Amino acid sequence: MQSAQRQSSESVIKLLIVADDLQTSDKISTLLNTEHVYDIQQCADVSQALILIGCEKVDLLFLCLPANYLLDNATLLTLQRCNSSIPIIVLDDDINDLTGRKLLNQAVADYLPLRTLAADTLQRAIRYVLGSQRQHAQIDYLRHADPLTSIGNRQFFYRQLLEALARIDSHQHGVALITVDLDGFRKFNNSIGHSAGDDVVRQLSQRLQTCLQDEQLCRIGGDEFAIILEAEPDTDLRASTLGLITRLMQHVSHPYQCSEREIMLPSSIGVAFAPEHSRELDSLIRQASQARLRAKQLHGCSYAIFEADKDTDPATQITLEPELWSGLRQEQFVLYYQPRIDLRTGKIIGAEALMRWNHPERGLVQPDEFIPIAEKTGLIVPMGYWAIHQAGQDMLKFKEAGFRYGSIGVNLSFRQFKDDFLAKTIRRIIDKNQIDPHRLEFELTETALFSDEAHVQSCLKELSALGIDFSLDDFGTGYSSFSLLQKLPISTLKIDKSFVAGVNQNKDDEEIVRAIINLAHNLQKKVIAEGVENKAQLEFLIRHDCDQVQGYFFSPPVPIEDFMRMLRGN
Repeated sequence: MQSAQRQSSESVIKLLIVADDLQTSDKISTLLNTEHVYDIQQCADVSQALILIGCEKVDLLFLCLPANYLLDNATLLTLQRCNSSIPIIVLDDDINDLTGRKLLNQAVADYLPLRTLAADTLQRAIRYVLGSQRQHAQIDYLRHADPLTSIGNRQFFYRQLLEALARIDSHQHGVALITVDLDGFRKFNNSIGHSAGDDVVRQLSQRLQTCLQDEQLCRIGGDEFAIILEAEPDTDLRASTLGLITRLMQHVSHPYQCSEREIMLPSSIGVAFAPEHSRELDSLIRQASQARLRAKQLHGCSYAIFEADKDTDPATQITLEPELWSGLRQEQFVLYYQPRIDLRTGKIIGAEALMRWNHPERGLVQPDEFIPIAEKTGLIVPMGYWAIHQAGQDMLKFKEAGFRYGSIGVNLSFRQFKDDFLAKTIRRIIDKNQIDPHRLEFELTETALFSDEAHVQSCLKELSALGIDFSLDDFGTGYSSFSLLQKLPISTLKIDKSFVAGVNQNKDDEEIVRAIINLAHNLQKKVIAEGVENKAQLEFLIRHDCDQVQGYFFSPPVPIEDFMRMLRGN
């Protein structure tokens, strides 16, 4: 390996040139001999480049190797896995339009001909690529930073927790999820004012940060914060967590400054451990929230660790049932949106609308806590109509903002097909809210399809005539009839996340996913993979021509404000 360096007071741009002959490396170094300051490293092959990337900071990577070789040998994927933040420029004289598109699809920043390469062209490419990278980094920061406190937001939290849970198997360590909020904050916020409430939330964030590193702390709700604590194999996770909680309680037990007076707002802390309590993201969040709710029953600043016999009390379901009815009347429900990504373009092509319950005391209640009760009581029918109505209201906002997107998917329960007026009610909601039916998609379960085949077919055909699309959710987990799939106006199959989770680990799951994709395409239907949580799963789906994906790797379900920000940057 050789190195050439020029000194200047300007910031140094570190370049790595991979070329199998010294003449090519020297040519590029000569072209870069301008007013800019570069620290240029040279190596002969990709294996040496991987060593350098692992040991040193590299701002930009030049690959002076045949493009077809890079594509055929998965070299680009290997480099991306090593460090996906380093932009790559490929220099090769034999790149046609098709090869160029393939390179760009594999995250290559640019490609240039080597033989006719001029200094100004090379300099311009470097400026463009590094400038674009800085813009993307800024956008990524804004997407993951909470604007009020400047710490991680809910999206960032989900990604961090997913990564922490994934490390449990590989490192045999544990994860503690700690959630913190203020008792009586909603009442305080409504009586004193939201500006004062924001000040208190900022103060709480600052107090928590004094006990932590920034990357451990995220704001996931109005006054709700989450802390992710990881323990190495030889450390006691529970002891570390209790020590941290002691420090937290010391910092949050003091009054808050509010408009020249002091306000006392006790904090409640809930804790759940992985893998002890669960290694599933949603379950762990719910368990920590349930423990925090129990902590609120104690006096002053308090904490509770999740206990299954105390925090999954059957009495909770009895309490939730009447609260569901009042919650619907009092407009406590909201829609969150999980983006769908078109794998051909990398753009947001739509979203799935998912219900959340903004409970005045319990906070944000997840659907797996209230949907089973709603299904059992029949309340799911008016809740389903509310979701269609609200999605229509939100779609009007998207239209007024000038956003471009494909369709919004709303779940239809099998119980809604028991309603003889289903099609008429949906038609009335569409007319009332001026919904473009071509942008509306209903997600069905296999249970719904087989509940009353004749009635279901009649409803779907009537709604399809309006321009509404249908997708079949959790495909592969039930008892789908291929003949029924061909009869019904279903345009999309959604691969269940349980199969997606197993790709690259389980050969059976890989075969199932490949088979579903091939089946969907043979039936002239699109296919969406749910539950994509890491890059390896994404790469598998891209290789096997999946059409769209959704999952925490891109974004968890987010409030409409966050989704509109995503559409704005789409």
